Amino acid sequence: MHTDQPNKAKRQPSPGQVLWNVAKWSLLFLAMILCFSVTTATGYIASLVKDDLIRSYDEMSRDILTNHLTGFAYFRDQEAIGQLRAEQDRRLVKREEVSKYLIDAIIATEDKYFYKHPGIDPIGTSRATLEGLRGSSIQTGGSSLTQQLIKQTILSPTVSHERKAKEILLALRLERMFSKEEILEAYMNEMYFGRSVNNTNIYGVQAAARGIFGVDAKQLNIPQAAYIAGMLQAPSRYIPFEEKGLKAGLKRQKIVLKRMHENGYITAKEMKNALDYDIQVNLAKNAPKAYARYPFLMMEIEERAARVLVDQELEKDPNRTKADLSRQQYRELVDDKRQEVLRGGYHIYTTIDRDIYEMMNRISKNPANFGPNRNYKVNYGSEPKQIKDALEEVGATLIENKSGAILGFIGGRDFSVQQVNHTTRPRQPGSAMKPIAAYAPAFELGLLQPGSAIDDAPLPLDNGTNKAPHYPANWNNKFQGLITAREAFKWSYNIPAIKTYLKVGIPKALEFVEQMGVTTIISPEDNPKTNDFQAKTGVLGGLTQGLTVEEITNAYSVFANQGVFQDAYLIDKIVDANGETIFKHRPNSKPIFSKQTAYLMTDMMRTVVQEGTGAAIQRSVKGKRDIAGKTGTTNDNHDSWFVGYTPELTLGVWIGYDIPYRLPQASSARSTKIWSQVMNGLFELDPQSYPVDSTFKQPSGIKRLSICSNTGMLASPLCRKTGKVVTEIFNEKYAPTKIDDKHRTARVVIHDGKTYLAKDETPDDMVQEKVGVQSPEPIQFPKNPERYRMSFQPLDWEDRLPQKQDPRVDDGKPPTPPQNVVIQPQGKLEWRANTEADVVGYRIYHSQMGEPFAKVGVTQQAKQSAFSVKKDGLYYVTAVDVAGNESEASETIANDQTIDDNDQRAPLDSTELTRPKKDQKKKLEKKPANEEVKEIPDLLLPDFE
Repeated sequence: MHTDQPNKAKRQPSPGQVLWNVAKWSLLFLAMILCFSVTTATGYIASLVKDDLIRSYDEMSRDILTNHLTGFAYFRDQEAIGQLRAEQDRRLVKREEVSKYLIDAIIATEDKYFYKHPGIDPIGTSRATLEGLRGSSIQTGGSSLTQQLIKQTILSPTVSHERKAKEILLALRLERMFSKEEILEAYMNEMYFGRSVNNTNIYGVQAAARGIFGVDAKQLNIPQAAYIAGMLQAPSRYIPFEEKGLKAGLKRQKIVLKRMHENGYITAKEMKNALDYDIQVNLAKNAPKAYARYPFLMMEIEERAARVLVDQELEKDPNRTKADLSRQQYRELVDDKRQEVLRGGYHIYTTIDRDIYEMMNRISKNPANFGPNRNYKVNYGSEPKQIKDALEEVGATLIENKSGAILGFIGGRDFSVQQVNHTTRPRQPGSAMKPIAAYAPAFELGLLQPGSAIDDAPLPLDNGTNKAPHYPANWNNKFQGLITAREAFKWSYNIPAIKTYLKVGIPKALEFVEQMGVTTIISPEDNPKTNDFQAKTGVLGGLTQGLTVEEITNAYSVFANQGVFQDAYLIDKIVDANGETIFKHRPNSKPIFSKQTAYLMTDMMRTVVQEGTGAAIQRSVKGKRDIAGKTGTTNDNHDSWFVGYTPELTLGVWIGYDIPYRLPQASSARSTKIWSQVMNGLFELDPQSYPVDSTFKQPSGIKRLSICSNTGMLASPLCRKTGKVVTEIFNEKYAPTKIDDKHRTARVVIHDGKTYLAKDETPDDMVQEKVGVQSPEPIQFPKNPERYRMSFQPLDWEDRLPQKQDPRVDDGKPPTPPQNVVIQPQGKLEWRANTEADVVGYRIYHSQMGEPFAKVGVTQQAKQSAFSVKKDGLYYVTAVDVAGNESEASETIANDQTIDDNDQRAPLDSTELTRPKKDQKKKLEKKPANEEVKEIPDLLLPDFE
């Protein structure tokens, strides 16, 4: 029989067990998903970074701590000029120099687990990775502060899975190498915060605080800190200087404040007060950038800071010096260093006095101080070029003599028109070159003194093979003759300067110029074909490149410094971003001239200002000040200069067009006008430093002597007779000791309009006695003077003794008697001039009332065949030759007229009496018997000269 077993009843789980099972399996499933996600993410990341090199500590440190930092420049009193030019405005701060509110706002908003995670937020990173793998349209990010720092400093901005993977691994590595505080500090100095009130890109919290609120990062309050922290999310979107940006930024600020409150950083009351704070009212005020306000100055600071750093490095380099480099190689080093200056966070302290600099540039910006803009044509090779609306430009440099510090300068009139500093751009110096290239070297070498005589006479210069000599001219197209060096310098005559330059020797002269700080001289080594050692007129400014305003001003300051060169400088010191002084100016001084030479040059240049080409200075500078200086004008008036100095300061001024062209007539004096305005402004700014009674001190070794001005020798009686004695100063080492022997009394004759030394055998009554001066050397006149627009005969020609002897040669025979003797109305005795070549003049004889004939006069030229007579009676004439031979008497002629006393008469030579020749007596006896002879009382007879 089959028997069925009943089923056992199933046990039903309790509700609690059901819930536990669900939770257990859910947790297991989630763990599996998490494990899978982490494994997947890890494997994915590993595959992306397998080829990436592991960075060392030094590399990581360099990457996160080396930034493009904002540099600053300062005036002489350490007042800030402004920021150096840079694409980024970044200013380093330490963590303790940042407001606690800003740090809290950044942590609360950007990475609230910053102090807990190892560099990444695992949950956030996993989420971001999965979103990336799925290609989600919404990706929430998840980067920690450390990751953001890596992204900003090390990795490229390109978005990719590979970059994200590298970011994670680098963040983990960074956290193992650096402390949290070091990472936070680097983060705060590196991150981008949009644009400042001056529209510059700002990086780091200090630049953000200054650029947005005008305060330091330490001074930020809660609402300001919240606004800046909020900008990290999207800096360009929250710029508060735009209406749209401010509106979005305030919404973001509210979120930041809420998170600060949620994380316990601020109280509810502090949050409310912060929300009520008016951000717009407290934004930084727009101020002109340093480059907008001082463009020429800021540009020059960049350049000079780079140069002094390069020079300093070359001084320390054992393998090369500055002299080893070509100009191009040196320029490349400076350009590279300039980028370092702009990005290195340097603090550059200058010698510029703000008040002086601004005063000088107010003068340059006043159109009334310059001529109108001009249109003109110039030739570039064979191509004409039209220049339109050209500014009459200016460059000026003011140097403190005792230190060489540049107190101020004028770089130009308008930086927007021409971005060139006209104080450092070479221009032809004209006559401003004369003191430094000719006179001072000659004084130092004992070749010349202020009282030395120089012959301002025609000077032929070699002009090339088969070419006529070149005759340089003076500005007045005249030759002054024998004058002192002081007189030549005072009126800036060219010929004496050229002669002095050549006497010194061009190489030696230019060696002095370079010792005085001039760096633009082109040597044969620089350019064998075209250089400054070739031109004999280089002392007039005809140089290959020219001189800069600064360097010629620096050169003149040597005279004010008693012959010592003090190299001009503008950069006093440079401090790096860490506060270390990396450059400090060291005075670079060296003696160039003796104190005596320097004083002689100063005294010569005083004369220029007091009564010479620079006399306008004396009239326009306020107060009776001791000023020395020199004008300079180039050919065709393309450049106008005045460089002058007081005991304390030297100022050089240049005027001209950027593309050289003739200045208007009035403009040539504008350099002296600008000079005077600057100095007057300076004396008003600081009368204590520049007293009106300050004078140049005369050193020992200076001697004052009475000399002859046209020989430079001690005055002689004959020199005094000519009125040529002057008092002059000398370096006693080179003072004259010899009494003048160049003034002499000489017998001269005039032949064909020229004066010659008479031959010894020529009778005394046929020559003139002349007191004159001997020419130091024969004057070489051009063969075709009509080609030139000047008179070649020196103005002192009549004061000179002839250089040549009478060229007439005795023919060995007495002259023939003069013919055709007549007496014209008004008592003019005339005859036909003899044709013999050796005749030098004529003697006139007179007889009255049967008295013996006596010589009453002579004419001292062969062609001078007339003589005024006043006495009645009989006359005859004889001719005299160069050897003293006298002809027989001419035909005798009677005079019975009364001559006016004002008629010109030849002087009576002597009372020598001569009897008529036999034939003359016969002629007297042959007179008609019926001729009436009148007796004339003696008291009515006229006198003869």
